[in-house]
Formats: sequence, C-alpha cells, structure tokens
Amino acid sequence: MLEFHPFPSCAGARTFSPATATLSRDELDARHLRRIRRLIAYAYRHSALHRRIYDAAGMTPRDVRTWDDFHKHVPFTDKADYVADQEERGLAAEAMGPDLISAYFHTTGTTGSFLHEHYSEYDALQMATIYAHAWWDCGVRPGDSIFINHNFGFWLGLWHMYWAARFFGLTIYSAGGMTTDQRLDAILSRRPTMVAGTPTYLMRLAQRAAERGLDLASGSVRYLTAGGEPGMNVPVTRRALEAAWGAVGIDAYGLSEVGVAHVECGAHPGGVHVMEDVFHAYSVDHVTGAVIPDGEVGENIVTSYSHLAQPFIKYRTHDLVRRYARPNHACNWTWAYLDGGVLGRTDFMVVVKGVNVYPTAIENLIGAVAGLTGNYELHIRAEDGTDRIRVRVEAEAGAEDGGRAALGERLVAVYRERLGVALEVEVLPYETLERFELKTKRIFDHRRGTGAPG
Repeated sequence: MLEFHPFPSCAGARTFSPATATLSRDELDARHLRRIRRLIAYAYRHSALHRRIYDAAGMTPRDVRTWDDFHKHVPFTDKADYVADQEERGLAAEAMGPDLISAYFHTTGTTGSFLHEHYSEYDALQMATIYAHAWWDCGVRPGDSIFINHNFGFWLGLWHMYWAARFFGLTIYSAGGMTTDQRLDAILSRRPTMVAGTPTYLMRLAQRAAERGLDLASGSVRYLTAGGEPGMNVPVTRRALEAAWGAVGIDAYGLSEVGVAHVECGAHPGGVHVMEDVFHAYSVDHVTGAVIPDGEVGENIVTSYSHLAQPFIKYRTHDLVRRYARPNHACNWTWAYLDGGVLGRTDFMVVVKGVNVYPTAIENLIGAVAGLTGNYELHIRAEDGTDRIRVRVEAEAGAEDGGRAALGERLVAVYRERLGVALEVEVLPYETLERFELKTKRIFDHRRGTGAPG
C-alpha cells in the first residue's frame, strides 16, 4: 500500500519548506524586492489608504526599483493610519470587495482603538502555513493532536493557530469554556501531543496540576506552542514550563495586525526567525527611520505578503529587536533571526537615573537568580521628578522571610550590574500575585494612573 504524505516536498527533510528556508541571503533579498514591488503596485491600485499615502509622498509604484528606493521613498505605515482610514470609510477601507472577504475580526491592544481585520480565503491559508514551519522543525507531524485552551475571542493569533492546525493535519481538541480543572482532566484523558496557550496560562495549568498532585511531565504532551505575550523566550519562564510539562516549548511572535510573522526553530537558540516565505522585515532607528546594521537594536518594520485584503507595507511594529540577517545556529534556516525575540517597545521605555530601561530586560534578568518564579509585576511611579521602578516578584514555594530578603538583594545586584541602575525589588511569598487565565497584566504605570501595556 502506498503511504500518503500530506507534504511530499518536505518528507524526510529537516525544514518544512526546503525550497525557500535555505535560500542564500542574496537570493532571499532579490525575491523580497520582486514581491515588494508587486505588492506596492497592488496596494496602489486597490487600497485607497496606500494610494493616499503614496500620492502625498509624491511616489508611484514605478519609482520603487531598488532597496534604496524602498528604504528612502516608501512611507512607513502605522496603526493610526489604518484606524483613521476605517473611521472615515468603514468597511470600504478594504483592498478587496466584501464578496472576497471570508472573515472579519478586530484587535484588542494597548493603543486605545480597535483595528478591524479583514481576511480573504487566500489570507487565511497563508496565515495557516506559518506555524507549520516551527512545528515541523521541532518535531510535530501531521496526525499529532493539539489542545487549544482558550475561547476564540479577541486573541486573533488563536485563530491563526487554529487555521494552522487544520492545514497541518492535526487533531484539534477545543477547551473553550472549560475551567482550569476541567482542562487538566481533558488533557490527561484525551492525551494530546501538543498544548497551546499563552505562557501565563500554561504556567497556571502546571501550578494547578501540582496542587492536585497530577504529574503532567509523564503524560502525553510533548510540545507547548505559545503566543500572545512574551514568556517562552524568557529563560526562567521557559525552564519552568518545560520542566513542569516535560515538553518542548515552541515560541512565536506576531502582531494582530500582520499575523504571526516570526517563529522559533528546532535549535531553540533563544530567539525567533522571520517567516520570510510570507513576510519581509528589517530594522530601523526608531527616531530617524534609517536602516541599522546587524546586531544593533532597532525597531522591527514588517511587510506582509499574506494579507492582501488589507495590505501592511513598511508597517511600524514599535517592537525593538536585535536582528541577524545571516544566522548560523544549526537549524539550517537562512531566514533572518531576532536574538531574544522582542527586547522592548519604542513607545514604552522608562528612564531611571539617566538609564534607558525596557520592561523586557527586567523580566529576562529575573531568571538570573535561582529561587524566583516567573510571576512578577513592574510598578512605575514618579518621585521627586524622577521615574522609579519597583519589581514585585514571587519566591518559589517554601522560601522563608530571610530567604526572600536574600533573593531580593541578589536580584538588585543583578540589575545594578547588567542594567547599570539599581531597581527596587520586593520578593513576595509564593502565589501572592494574581494568576490570569489569558494575558497577564504585568506593568502598572502609576505616573498616569493607568496600567501600561502588559
């Protein structure tokens, strides 16, 4: 009997897309430029937003022939451009007519306004291919199963994950509407291969399992696929999750606007690759907009080939990344690599005693002190005209008052050495901080009286 393989091009291959994931940088860049030129011409014809932006800049698609043209003459776009366009024109803001739109969503977020999202069937299929690269490289195969923890609501990335599971040939277990205990019972009885969720909720499941005396590490779960918030690329969080579940973590980074544009390879080097099959990305100085070289921290600028219903070209993510265009860490992928994933935000940085401090850097360094959990809060306040940060973090179970004080002193020393500034640290007993079922609220900005993005 002949064996059917749903993806014959990658049968026996390390990479899901051998034809594109191993192209040289020169080949990739040439391919990107061709696709970007076509995409700009498409957007100019079909998107009133882009036509207005390009006309205002005195640019036509014919003017974009080289990378220098793209970098210097094509205007950036930002979320505010799309929100304003939608407020003015409603659903007419689409680049495709309603007869070609198969799904409508809108994003949540931290900038105050919803952005409505439109998908054609082509867009949905393209989004579905992205997770396949990471899953395949980490060992997941068609016929495995995925347990999806959350309700299908505002987290658009969860729909991308669902589409990917359908495309990849996974059996899907949906746990929307279940309690934490019901989900744990279902995981143990249905025995999925992979569990999906935010790092926060995957940790909550592990903690609840420990309280009930359940041994997740000896169960069926071999992979944890995470998204929606930072965590899987934070060493202390990743170690705790993988140990509790006895599973391999698979990280992804994206934006609701453009999709999951970056995923982790099987080498697990502590970062994510740009999905160069369906996205182009590069880094700029977030103030001047100038291209910056490899290895320097800059703003991630993304162009999506997978969202034709609503093109995103030179889109400002406001995420700070450290990019390497020619990575080499034994995974065979040649796609650009973001070391450490998202390092911070251009629109959220705190200056403490003259030092620029990003919340992501604070979180990453918690893992440098053994005996602390990954549960923390950052409280920012202004005092005597100076910004101050208090890090509230939990000790592991069983730590006494004196032990917690010592842990706090060690973390203060780490921050002084690695960030160049002493932060206030408060180490709390285990399970003092609130647990969240979806995305965790980490940052509390008391300078404005409201919580900042968490």
